[in-house]
Amino acid sequence: MNTRLPLLPFVLAAGITTAAAQSTDLLVRAQERYAQADYAGALAAYDSVATTHRSAALLFNIGNCHMKLDEVPKAILYYERAIRLQPGAEDIQANLDHARSLVVDRVNELPAFSLGSLWDRLRGGKDVDQWARRSLWLCLITFLIAAVALLVRSGLQRRLLIGTAALGAAATITATAFAAHRVNEVRDRSEAIIMQPKVDVLGEPRKGSTTLFVLHEGTKVTVLQEQNGWYEVKLGNGSVGWAGPEALVII
Repeated sequence: MNTRLPLLPFVLAAGITTAAAQSTDLLVRAQERYAQADYAGALAAYDSVATTHRSAALLFNIGNCHMKLDEVPKAILYYERAIRLQPGAEDIQANLDHARSLVVDRVNELPAFSLGSLWDRLRGGKDVDQWARRSLWLCLITFLIAAVALLVRSGLQRRLLIGTAALGAAATITATAFAAHRVNEVRDRSEAIIMQPKVDVLGEPRKGSTTLFVLHEGTKVTVLQEQNGWYEVKLGNGSVGWAGPEALVII
C-alpha cells in the first residue's frame, strides 16, 4: 500500500518513573522502525506502549501500522478509537475515511436529525480534559466576579456584575455538561467493527437460523445487545440481525 500515513507525535506525561522511561524508549524504537518500513516491528513496540498508555496519537499510529500491513479492519478499529479521543483531528479522520473506502459494504444510512456540523464541533470538538479545564476556569472567574459584586456599593455596577456572574455560571454548567457528554462518548461500548472476512447476520442468535444479510470485514455496526456470545447488531440503514461470536470487536 503506497498511501502515505504520517505519524502523529505525542508526549508522555512527565513522570520520573521507570515505566515512563521504558515507554519513551519503545516510542522511539517504534518510530524508527516505522521510518524503516518495518511496520510489524513498529506495531509490536506501539502495542507494548499501549499496555500502559492510551492516547489518540498512539491509537492513530497503531492504526497506521495495521494499514501498512493491509489489515484494514484493525486499522479502522484503531482509527475509530483515536477519533473518539480527539474528535475533529484532520489526520485521523482522513486516514479513517481512506480505510473506510476500502470496505466492501456500502451502507446508506438513514437520515437523522442534526443541528449541523457546527453543533457537532461544539459539543465534541474538544477532548474531555479541555472541557474540564474550561469548566474550572469559568467557575473560578464566576466566583471572582461574584465576590467583587458583593464589595461594590454602586447599584448599577453591582447589577452588571451579578448579571455577568450569572452568565458565567450558565457557561460553567454548559462546559461541565459538554465534558460529561464527551466522557460518555469515550466510554460508549455500543459500536463495533466486523473483523471476519464474511459474516452471515442471522435472524436469531443460533447457528442454522435464517441469514438476513451478509457483512464483510471493516463494516461498522451498532451493538444492541449481547446474548450467549451472540451480538444483535444494527446497521446505519436500519437493518438488524445477530452476528456470531468473534465476528466483531467493540470500539
